[in-house]
Amino acid sequence: MKKALLLFILSIQFAVLAQKQAPFQGRLIYQIEFINPVDSTQNTISKSIVYTNDTLVRVESETGQLGPQVLIKHLIFQKYYLLINYNDTKFAIQQHVPKDTIPSKYTFKKKFGSKKIAGIKAKRVLVSAASFDKPIEMWYFPKISPKYLDVLKGIQGLPVDYYIQLEDGILHYTLEKIEFSEVNKDLFGIPSDFKKVSFDEFLDQMMQLQPEIKE
Repeated sequence: MKKALLLFILSIQFAVLAQKQAPFQGRLIYQIEFINPVDSTQNTISKSIVYTNDTLVRVESETGQLGPQVLIKHLIFQKYYLLINYNDTKFAIQQHVPKDTIPSKYTFKKKFGSKKIAGIKAKRVLVSAASFDKPIEMWYFPKISPKYLDVLKGIQGLPVDYYIQLEDGILHYTLEKIEFSEVNKDLFGIPSDFKKVSFDEFLDQMMQLQPEIKE
């Protein structure tokens, strides 16, 4: 009886260890396709690059109105800076991530099947949300934590082929490349020529920087 109980406990421990997600350091390169369901001429392709040393995350992306922007987030302290160059003035907008007590707006249903994305085996999942007309098939890496990306709360791994619903269309993210390597710590610093401000201070100064409208 004791032997059987010991084997049962060991089997549970092995299963937990087998599912443990290893720390990740390196770079992720995503292609972002914006899909306008009404006017396909508005569709665009851009990139997003994610760097992490497993404690800090840097996300470089392109936005329409504000241009290129960089997000630097501390995963332990749960605070981040958004670096923006607006009208030739450089801002580092500081925000603290509020304690997460809101239930996920997504539900997930695992499906059989796998495929390689950027050379690594990904698993399939059907994702449902109130904003989706129907469940959408997405893919994730079960052996890498989803903590590096603030998307799809509740998914059991790093999203690598996924969709985000916007008011005017859909963003389709696809991982193109993953690199396992040390990341230069300087990437996670705030450059000295960026002015640190709160979000409210940024809004006030943005209004002051708006060009005057001549009558």
